[in-house]
Amino acid sequence: MLKQKKGFFAGILAAAMLLAALAGCGGAGTGDTAAAAPKVGVVLKSLSNPFYVTMEEAIDAKAQEIGVQVITQAPEKETDAEKQMQIIENLITQNVSALILTPNGSTELVPAIKKANDKNIPVIVVDTRIDEEALAAADAHIECFIGSDNYFGGETAAEELSKALGGAGKVAVLEGISGHESSVSRVGGFTDKVKELGGLEIVASQPADWDQEKGYTVFQNILQANPDITGLFAANDMMALGAVKAIEDMGKSSQITVIGFDATDDAKSAIKDGKMLGSIAQSPDKMGAIALETAKTYLETGSCEAEVPVDVTMLSGDDIQ
Repeated sequence: MLKQKKGFFAGILAAAMLLAALAGCGGAGTGDTAAAAPKVGVVLKSLSNPFYVTMEEAIDAKAQEIGVQVITQAPEKETDAEKQMQIIENLITQNVSALILTPNGSTELVPAIKKANDKNIPVIVVDTRIDEEALAAADAHIECFIGSDNYFGGETAAEELSKALGGAGKVAVLEGISGHESSVSRVGGFTDKVKELGGLEIVASQPADWDQEKGYTVFQNILQANPDITGLFAANDMMALGAVKAIEDMGKSSQITVIGFDATDDAKSAIKDGKMLGSIAQSPDKMGAIALETAKTYLETGSCEAEVPVDVTMLSGDDIQ
């Protein structure tokens, strides 16, 4: 009887070991696949701006396509560089394989980039350039910049606004955050082209921090001081939409031509409804997808293109179905 019990228990043990071994084989395969997928940290400017929501969605879709894990985080406001610093530092402690960053500042994020460099984590910067002198001073570097030519986009806006106004008129500019590369380049391109073309007079140029409510308030104040304005260039669509509301509230909808930047869905609706002339489109979905592909390429090969340009075009009513 004892021998039969021993044989019985031995059989149970052998069967259990076999099942464990088979499960282990399957589990190891799944685990190895998960472990093999690089983990990329994505730090966006803010997810309150539809532009970056579109970018996030494109990154998520591309991640599933190419087998990459992503951890996406962002501060509430595009003015919050300090929060981005904290997010990057936290992602570094999570041992991400690479970082994709749309920085809330051209110099403020350099210390965080340096920390990533020290951990051999490649950094891909999207949309807003990091100041090269600040990087050099900190002995820091990025692997790639992906973005549109913001200066050219500003020039395009000036050309289109000049055409719409018949080459003459008083215009205003809503800037982004003071000192931020995207704002400086877009506004610089616009103002330089206005001077080159002649005819238009920029009577006001003020920051509204990429924010729709500030776009409303700032442009309302500009209009009160300059009631004969006939054109506006806003360095992003959030500010442009705020300005459109201010224009409506002051009964000037038929008197002021507005061009924005980013071609968000809300801006497209405003263009379709005739509330805006157009917006400078720069494909956030394409930027996000390219950024993730670039990160994976770098992780696999140890190199990538130093810069990947993304085309900018003027989107007007004729382009919207």
